[in-house]
Amino acid sequence: MFCELPEFGRCCFCMPLRRGILVFGYLNILFFTIMIGLYSYSIQHNGDFVLLYHGGMIAVDDEICVAMYCADVIFNILLVYGAHRKIMSYLRIFYYYSITTIVASLLVEVLSWISSYMAIELLPVIFISLSLNLYLIFLVRSLLKKMETSGHTYENQLHQFINGECKVDVNGVYPSTVIPNETA
Repeated sequence: MFCELPEFGRCCFCMPLRRGILVFGYLNILFFTIMIGLYSYSIQHNGDFVLLYHGGMIAVDDEICVAMYCADVIFNILLVYGAHRKIMSYLRIFYYYSITTIVASLLVEVLSWISSYMAIELLPVIFISLSLNLYLIFLVRSLLKKMETSGHTYENQLHQFINGECKVDVNGVYPSTVIPNETA
């Protein structure tokens, strides 16, 4: 079965694509920095927090939680820098990293659902987090495609069709395609 992935020209139907990705990147950096602070506080004062990583519950140590969020901050900084400077390799690295983390978190959610570990009340949080992350992935994919095709120049194909093989003068003037009709 063939399924086309959506391509977006704008972020949230109102912002330009690159600017929307930058807003998402900065908000992610802010959120993940706050989460690093919370889990660092938990480690320092022996608090019991439960990690909500990409919306799902994962029962791991607090040190691993901080490491996962630090990796997210680093990759989101890579996204922001790549979007600012229009560096496609950085955007691709973030794109593949975010696909990998979403697949891994979905796998953990399915396994926790099977083992009946997952709380039902977290389903809306999981759905919203998954939706936002998938939307960001589609935005980054659309920006990558847009950056790949922006280097190509477009020609006036209608003019070439009418004239056959068209030659441009030295001063950049195309030959006339209209033949005057002499009616007297």
